[in-house]
Amino acid sequence: MAALGAGLAGCSSTPREPARVDYRSGSAYSASPQPVSRACVDGGYTVRSGDTLSEIAERCNVAMASLASANSLSRPYTLRPGQTLTMPRPPVHVVQRGENLYRIGLRYDIPFQRLASHNGIPAPYELEVGQSIQLPSGTTLATAATSAPARSTRPPARTQTPPPQSTLPATQQVANSSVSFDWPIRGSILSEFGRKPDGSRNDGINIEARTGAEVRAAAPGQVVYAGSELAGYGQLILLRHEGGFVTAYAHNSRLMVREGDQVTRGQVIAAAGSSGTVEIAQVHFEIRRGVNPEDPMRYLR
Repeated sequence: MAALGAGLAGCSSTPREPARVDYRSGSAYSASPQPVSRACVDGGYTVRSGDTLSEIAERCNVAMASLASANSLSRPYTLRPGQTLTMPRPPVHVVQRGENLYRIGLRYDIPFQRLASHNGIPAPYELEVGQSIQLPSGTTLATAATSAPARSTRPPARTQTPPPQSTLPATQQVANSSVSFDWPIRGSILSEFGRKPDGSRNDGINIEARTGAEVRAAAPGQVVYAGSELAGYGQLILLRHEGGFVTAYAHNSRLMVREGDQVTRGQVIAAAGSSGTVEIAQVHFEIRRGVNPEDPMRYLR
């Protein structure tokens, strides 16, 4: 699921993406980057007889368009032996307040594990505001402009008294869609979806729960992550569903499924708790369509 990933934001934690799992495909992901020839990085690449721009780009692990732009080349990209090609400078993302590696990965459609490996960042993948994160060559920085704004990854120090029980009709469906999800657990809403007064944003909802209460799959799908590697979310589960949807369940006390498991709608997948950085038992629940967070209240029935 990165192209899965949160309290995920509203506590406001955000689930990290599954370790060793590409959130876009759910397939195993190797954190080892492809080796790049020294000929590509030591003063640029010297063209040899028979070289083509596409072959050089592949050999040097850069996008051909970026390589052409860095050397002011236009189609048909004619090269001559002995010509020196300048390697394009890798694009950089500057960490903003409230961002973590998972969210940056979503912004650019890059698995967070790949970003961690590319930048030599060890678990638990802590970042500082203003830190420069190198993005893989060929990443389109313009993608960030159309992505969701940065969300806070730190839940409030204390959880306020929950408001009255939600009065959302049990049969409410998402507008103009047949897609629906079941409530993972029933309880008062501690934090709603959306932007908060302090500028942070909750990418899901936080539902009050009793410690040990059953947390159920909101729809049939596959477990693409089950673990506690991402600071702030505690015991976290990510499920991938048909239609490009991913659901997240954070702050559990115990997980009852493993990565790769197929689950049915309503199947018990965890026991609720207060793991991570929350002080009372709750379930942080998110629905994402692709990389974009959706308001769960539009889908829950």
